[in-house]
Amino acid sequence: MASWSEAFAAQASSDMDAFLVLEGSGLPSSHRLHYLQMWLEKLCKAYLWTQEDGAGELRFRHNVIARVLPSLIAKYGHRIGTGAYRDLTGIRQLCREIDLLHPQVDDEGRRPENVEYPWMGNSGEAEVPALWNFSLARRLYSNPGRQLLKAASVLTRNASEFIH
Repeated sequence: MASWSEAFAAQASSDMDAFLVLEGSGLPSSHRLHYLQMWLEKLCKAYLWTQEDGAGELRFRHNVIARVLPSLIAKYGHRIGTGAYRDLTGIRQLCREIDLLHPQVDDEGRRPENVEYPWMGNSGEAEVPALWNFSLARRLYSNPGRQLLKAASVLTRNASEFIH
């Protein structure tokens, strides 16, 4: 029987595999970004389930990537072979944007731009995620994006390093 931490790590690994399959496909970027968000959220939750203090509420929330992943990369990056990241500014920004991919409803009942559900665009027309040009999809292949993907992949493959 797996612990919660082990279960989240195993599901993060499966979501990463789906992301990698989608990355090489011709499908719209919304699908790839959806699996990226789910992968990184579960990786963070695997870590949160190892923490005794201050992680209780975060274990059950969405939008934990920006709060957890940059610290996880900083703490374990050198140990698992991704190197030490002196400047995590770009990675932190990408993590905030990835957190925002999760569908949320604003105070007026509208869904902002997201990868899963249609939303009301500025023109007053419904926008379709599969037809939307997400700028984040391109930025994942910038230097900070490549660093983030590499570090998250290595952390996912070596989750036993931070799951005790």
